[in-house]
Amino acid sequence: MQAEEFQHSIRPGLVIMLPRLMRFADLLVGAREEGTALLRRALQRMLAEEYRYQRGVTLDVWAFGEIYRHWLGELREHVNPMGQVNIEDESFARLFGEEGDEIDTMTASFIGNLPPQQRLTLLLVYGERLDHTDAGRVLDVPAETIAVRLVRITAAFADQFGQDEDENPDAFEALYPEEPTLS
Repeated sequence: MQAEEFQHSIRPGLVIMLPRLMRFADLLVGAREEGTALLRRALQRMLAEEYRYQRGVTLDVWAFGEIYRHWLGELREHVNPMGQVNIEDESFARLFGEEGDEIDTMTASFIGNLPPQQRLTLLLVYGERLDHTDAGRVLDVPAETIAVRLVRITAAFADQFGQDEDENPDAFEALYPEEPTLS
């Protein structure tokens, strides 16, 4: 979605993307209440400083990046930034799907225990279907870093669930395809 579709303001585009932005903020902080509060503060800043949006950049990539940078800025203000994260497996599992969808608690627990940057990498690449380059733009890292994070997530998955790649290669293929798109 390009902002050129909206002649004078990015507001309509942001309104259309609210459910996606909300899911991103919720997964970033690990809870709906805190995610909604983060999204509200980030949206206020985006709308007040919409001149910073560069035409030609997809609006969703820009908006996800702005929310992420706002979160990082808030973390820097805390004495113990990672002590701010408190994720309950049951409530975290509800962040993944639509009403009525269920995710098993082992998977939710695994994803909830990942560092925030790895959780976001999963969301951006597999949930939002961004390529590695765009996911890297959101998280301010090279596309290669996105690929490395996915490999680390795969290794952590194998460690946690005792999977050996030789025993069950399909489990690994599902999490990290053999031929990733780096462009």
